[in-house]
Amino acid sequence: MSRTPDEWLRWQPVWDAYFVLVSAAGLGGVLLTGGVDPVRRAGAAGLLVLLVAAHLLLGRRLIRFDRGTRRALLYQLGVVLVFAAAVGLVTSSAFMLFALCAPAFMTVGPVAGGLIVLVLNLVWLGVAAAGETFLGSGSLLGVAGVTGAALSIVLGVWVSQIIRQSTGRASLIRELEATRAELGRLSYEAGRAAEREQFADAIHDTLAQGLSSTIMLLQATGSALATDSERARRYLELAETTTRDNLADARALITTRPLPEATSASLADALRREVDRLRDVHGVNASLRVDGAPDPADTALNVDLLRLAQEALNNVRKHADAGRVEVVLSVDADCVRLEVRDDGRGFATDATPPGHGLPLMRRRLSQAGGVLQVDSAPGKGTSVLIRVPT
Repeated sequence: MSRTPDEWLRWQPVWDAYFVLVSAAGLGGVLLTGGVDPVRRAGAAGLLVLLVAAHLLLGRRLIRFDRGTRRALLYQLGVVLVFAAAVGLVTSSAFMLFALCAPAFMTVGPVAGGLIVLVLNLVWLGVAAAGETFLGSGSLLGVAGVTGAALSIVLGVWVSQIIRQSTGRASLIRELEATRAELGRLSYEAGRAAEREQFADAIHDTLAQGLSSTIMLLQATGSALATDSERARRYLELAETTTRDNLADARALITTRPLPEATSASLADALRREVDRLRDVHGVNASLRVDGAPDPADTALNVDLLRLAQEALNNVRKHADAGRVEVVLSVDADCVRLEVRDDGRGFATDATPPGHGLPLMRRRLSQAGGVLQVDSAPGKGTSVLIRVPT
């Protein structure tokens, strides 16, 4: 992230032009001063040119990059010495104060800048009072000195206030840019995590369950080959169908197309296929009852309900050791109820460690605005109730 200069620094070329113009006027005044030795006029003019060159070559860089540092303070002390020498040679060199006051505040800040400006005014007042007549009388000299010092301080305070406000705004802008960059990074990471979680859920819903079913079918085929070839052939046909479905799911995931179930014409038919598979392959007395309309109108909701039913039936197959399973689908105008009940071994819901299945079901239901209720106890079977508003 590139760092843009503070806003007040954008006006630095204007201050530089002002510095050069005032210096040129002061230089002209020195060269046109009468009654002064030409050598002293030339020396004072050379010192004023040195101040201009020092500002353009060094002072403006200190303002931009090293404001308030020891180098900046040493630079300003050098300016004081050169200015004092120029005023000592020709008192009218004091006109340079109009150019030197603002850079003093810009270079070393309000406190040190105020002291530098005060010293600059005292220098020319002391030289003028002790030597040449500059304004013609002591009282006028005092009034001019006080007025010049006051104007210099007011100008310096105004410049310092502008710098402080500009620097504060620039700091705030940089903080906001850093915060925006951090939010962008966090949003990107959150998006990647959500995408990984989505793919993990999709793989668990499709490929993992399909491969598990295929393994079970092949194991059943091996057991039936010696005694019932017709039953073994039936298992192989089911394994082939399951594998083809898995292949279609994998291709859909790779090409980010909707999964095949998303275009299924009937949720009830899909649930019936799952119930038939559980009964035919695993020998569980499974049945399906449909109350009300056969399907919700929302196709995406049909897919979610099918996935939830597959997960519940998969848990029955893996863990319940059930002899009977009943799936009940109830659809009305306000709510869809899907319940999977078994007479298996059951479990203690408060002591069962959370696996991937139940958290996945709850996460999917929370996205659909539904609720999941699991009722079970050791030896009393399990009931999984899903309610989703339509």
